[in-house]
Amino acid sequence: MPRRFGLPSVYLAAAVATAATTAVPLAMTPASGLALRPSASEPTRPYIVTARSRVDARDLVAEVRWRVRRYYTEALPGFATFLTAGELAELRSDRRVLAIEPDREIHAMPGGASAPSDSDDTATGAGTTVYVVDSGVEVTRAEFGDRAWRAFDATGGTGRDCAGHGTRVARDVAERAPGARIASVRVLGCSGSGSLADVLAGLDWIRRHARGPSVVTLAADGADSPALGAAVRSLVRSGVFVVGAADSGVCQVASGGQAFSAVAPYLAAAAARHLEHRPAVPPSLVASSLKCTTTRAAIRQNPSRSSNLLMHSGGH
Repeated sequence: MPRRFGLPSVYLAAAVATAATTAVPLAMTPASGLALRPSASEPTRPYIVTARSRVDARDLVAEVRWRVRRYYTEALPGFATFLTAGELAELRSDRRVLAIEPDREIHAMPGGASAPSDSDDTATGAGTTVYVVDSGVEVTRAEFGDRAWRAFDATGGTGRDCAGHGTRVARDVAERAPGARIASVRVLGCSGSGSLADVLAGLDWIRRHARGPSVVTLAADGADSPALGAAVRSLVRSGVFVVGAADSGVCQVASGGQAFSAVAPYLAAAAARHLEHRPAVPPSLVASSLKCTTTRAAIRQNPSRSSNLLMHSGGH
């Protein structure tokens, strides 16, 4: 049985902060944390609902029948919500719903210690942006100069990295691509873990704001999530090169276009260096230039770790 754990207080803080600063209707609020339904008389669990289209997602959210925590508008047509067993059955039978999966705990993945250098020795990644989707980045560190900033914090905090993992990833990127801009997209908490709903919110934000040659490094163990896979594919289709962490040092590309490697930060840096001189190259050609191999097999990220479900009762 997966270990149960309570919803982190910082997650609820994100909901309160978003609700307090948002004056537009829920259906128009991307990645919102509003909960408009009263407490349920029976236990609820958190789920990610993927709709068949953005119109369907908007209509479902606008009905205010669900305890909507986040509403995704770009990377994924859907929302995060709390549901009772009866409500879950009702949504599963709704023809506007494509899929429903439990929200769960997502963990940071360890990276490799080193990676071979790429062939482009003259490039620095100038003109590109690397989005570090992780525990945050300490952007004031000297090695980042003025190129790093706190772009988005799905946990409701200030973007500060209290776990250290995201900063280490950003340092690895900066080491190989010292000219690239680094955008901190915090989706994990101080323990190095967070919720799938927050990770999706981070990717949704990137899909909405990424401009120019862009790379995403996502060191989180969620490769088997349908919603996360859909969000990543949306980013790849938009022209963003996405690399996740895996247990193999060989670069592999999944069917949706996301690259995986045990040295993901270095691969992200190599992609930024490549995009400096070829800013219009699509992710598939970037992967080819980095000698990534296409695979149809499941990518092994951290098979020893069990997936923990977020548990919740009472709609709060």
